[in-house]
Amino acid sequence: MISLQDKIFFEKNGWCVIKNFFSEKELNKAKIQLKNFLKENLNNYSGRDINFTGEETKLSKLNSFHKLDESKYFNNLSKTNKISSLAKFFLSSRKLKLRACELFAKPAKIGLAAPVHQDNYYWCIKDHKALTIWVSLNRATEKNGGVFYFNGSHKYGIFNHEPSFKKGSSQKVKNLEKMKNRFSIETPELNPGDCLVHHCLTVHGSNKNISNYSRKGFTFQFVDFKSKLDIKQKKIYEKSLYKQLKLKRN
Repeated sequence: MISLQDKIFFEKNGWCVIKNFFSEKELNKAKIQLKNFLKENLNNYSGRDINFTGEETKLSKLNSFHKLDESKYFNNLSKTNKISSLAKFFLSSRKLKLRACELFAKPAKIGLAAPVHQDNYYWCIKDHKALTIWVSLNRATEKNGGVFYFNGSHKYGIFNHEPSFKKGSSQKVKNLEKMKNRFSIETPELNPGDCLVHHCLTVHGSNKNISNYSRKGFTFQFVDFKSKLDIKQKKIYEKSLYKQLKLKRN
């Protein structure tokens, strides 16, 4: 299923698609577990942990949920060899730690855009040895807000970011037009059960979903076990985030 060519592509571009990573049976089980967990626990979360497309806090309006690792099923799934071996392969790591598990629901017609950003601007991992595994629950294309990548952008460290004032993704890359001229941009198409793997430095984002089809997927974020947090940078990010939240409330 996974080959050396996949890793070569990943190292060149900062992302890779693994086709048919989940079987139909595995995917259906994940969908049921996800639906049950959200129905039972939706009202237990607020603030940074959950985002809706508007003011209504309905499951149908859910855009992103950032505490999916608190689901026993998804937490256990992250520890399976199927998932952990994939992360180890692309990170060239022997031991990993789970940073988070998230859902990006992006519902039909109203799904929100994700500003162009780098994950590690938020995560603040010193050696950048971290990645995301993004499992598609339905078909994902450019038309329904599929993830797009700036090819090769992971090779140049952290780019300057600025506040986005957007739900679920508080920062965006500065000088976006220069970025568009510098890198080629690609939106991989996914079928249900396919997964994306992307490096924590790969610049990416997604557009609004104005189609008739949801673009739903869940993620596992892994960090090399020996990697350390950049405390100073984390404080800078948290300070910026606090200011954004304060301005949005006023």
